[in-house]
Amino acid sequence: MARRAGLHHLPGVRLDSGDLGALAVAARRTLDQAGMTQTRIVASGGLDEYRIAEIAAGGAPIDTYGVGTRMGVSADAPFLDSAYKLVSYGDRHVMKLSAGKATAPGAKQVYRRPQGDIISLRDEPAPPGTEPLLVPVMRGGRTTVSEPFSTIRDRLAGELAALPGQITRLRAPETGAVRLSSSLRRARDRLREELVARRVR
Repeated sequence: MARRAGLHHLPGVRLDSGDLGALAVAARRTLDQAGMTQTRIVASGGLDEYRIAEIAAGGAPIDTYGVGTRMGVSADAPFLDSAYKLVSYGDRHVMKLSAGKATAPGAKQVYRRPQGDIISLRDEPAPPGTEPLLVPVMRGGRTTVSEPFSTIRDRLAGELAALPGQITRLRAPETGAVRLSSSLRRARDRLREELVARRVR
C-alpha cells in the first residue's frame, strides 16, 4: 500500500487490536522485507502496565505503547471504551473491511421494538411499531437539548424498565437481538464488493 502511494519510508505503523504480539512480529517481518527497517511499531488498545509487561516478555518487536483509557480514568470507576468509525465522506458512503472489525456504511438510525432493535440507514422510513432512538444533541457546536435532569432521569428509568430482565440482570446478562435493515445490508454488501474489486486490481 505504501509503495503504491509513492512512499519509500513509513515513520510508523499502529496496531490497535487482536493479538498484538503476533501482529507485531508479522508487521516487523513485512516491513523489513520491504526495506522499511527504520519504521517503528506502535501498539495500543485497552493496554495497562500488566498487559504491556506480558507482551514485552514475549519478545514482541514493539517500539512504543499507547495507553489511553486505563490512564485517563480511575480503576474503581466504570468506563465505556469506544471507537469512532468513519461511515461517510462528503456524500459518499465508506466502510472498514478489516477482519473482525468490518463496519456498515452511511449515517444510521436505530429503531427500538420488543423483539429486537433495527439499525437502518438514516433516511429510511421507520419500520411499523418502532420508535427512533437517535436524536440530534449538537448542531453547529451548540447543544439542541435543554431538558431538566429529572426528565432525562425519568426517561432512562422507563427505558430500562422496558428491557427484558435477562438483559438487565447483573450476573451473566444476555445481549439483546439487533439486526440490520434490508436496505442497509444491501448498501453494505454492494460497497464491500466495490472496495474488494478495487483493491485486487
